[in-house]
Amino acid sequence: MFLTQLCPYPPSSGSAIKTYNILKHLGACHEVSLLTFLRRESEAPALSHLAQYCREIDFCMIKRSQARNLIQAASSLLTGKSFIVARDRHAHMQAKVLDFLKRGHDVIYVDHLQMYQFVPHPAPCPVLLDDHNVEWRIIERFSSSGTPLAQRLFASIEWRKLRRYELHACRAADLVLTVTPQDRDILVSNGVSHEKVFPLPVGVDTEYFTPVRLTAEARKVLTFGTMTWPPNADAVVHFSKAIYPLIKRKMPDIRFSLVGADPPPEVRALAARDKSIEVAGYVDDIRAAAEDTAVFVVPLRIGSGMRVKILDAMALGLPVVTTSIGCEGISLRPGEHALVADTPEDFADAVLHLLGSRRERMRLGSAGRSLVENLYSWGPILHQLDDILSRLRGS
Repeated sequence: MFLTQLCPYPPSSGSAIKTYNILKHLGACHEVSLLTFLRRESEAPALSHLAQYCREIDFCMIKRSQARNLIQAASSLLTGKSFIVARDRHAHMQAKVLDFLKRGHDVIYVDHLQMYQFVPHPAPCPVLLDDHNVEWRIIERFSSSGTPLAQRLFASIEWRKLRRYELHACRAADLVLTVTPQDRDILVSNGVSHEKVFPLPVGVDTEYFTPVRLTAEARKVLTFGTMTWPPNADAVVHFSKAIYPLIKRKMPDIRFSLVGADPPPEVRALAARDKSIEVAGYVDDIRAAAEDTAVFVVPLRIGSGMRVKILDAMALGLPVVTTSIGCEGISLRPGEHALVADTPEDFADAVLHLLGSRRERMRLGSAGRSLVENLYSWGPILHQLDDILSRLRGS
């Protein structure tokens, strides 16, 4: 039984890419029962695509709104329960999980921490928890970031509650997947048995993503990612206000293109303030958006796990500039596979350096492509997953 928080098709975000490829692989080897949340009615047709990999599929609609979030946030403060977990509590999903389990399964695959709350205890079969990120680390970083004071105060309370729940879930599950060895070490250092935690990186389809042509005259700086994910929105707003003006001062013909679904108002407003900034929203094929790009930027200040957008950009042969947080979990060497800078001035200088040298862009893009081909193609990663599942079923 495969429980997932997000409908994994189309695979348009980092977590959806991972979930989709794992689900597709499992469907070729096992009988899979899929239960997923849908955020909007327009997602329902995607289930017909996923049906080719699954024995059965069911879903629950879940609505999120600012008003509902405020109510749940207030409830979280009063009850002491994690807001991140409790906002996805859904009686219909719980009922569907219990109904599915009556049919018998060998393994429950819990995709995302928030879905663990639907697993009964004791569970009728082994449970694998795929903890895409150490979630509390993301919220902890919000508490010390440049976000508004009210958000920082709430985050400073929330991350401790989320850590308590996340560690409980990881200790109770039979096996836990993290994306990076660093996340594995964080869990182990907080009391989760090292014998049950396995790092499994996200892969890239290197046949789908092929290198684009880097032209000498290109002046487009590109980033992409799901803009409903708060760390992504924070990154592009920070870049546009603190870094981009430093670049534009020395290179006035620069353009900044933001690609990603559902940009919030503060992201859409960037284009209204500066005509050289394009907020493209969702696109069907990011390969087309990568054409005519000079530099790919990932100016993240908040995060955990692994940034799939960096791997995709490297597979496209794009030179990457990111932060230390942005490249966490990726086995790259700064200066060889990507440029890494953490202050606005250093970040702007790195982008300007690449804009001024097509040769350097080509060198960096080629090195990044080779890194992805050697370490992050899906075949070896899914073979590791097979070994992990064999161990789980054998136990």
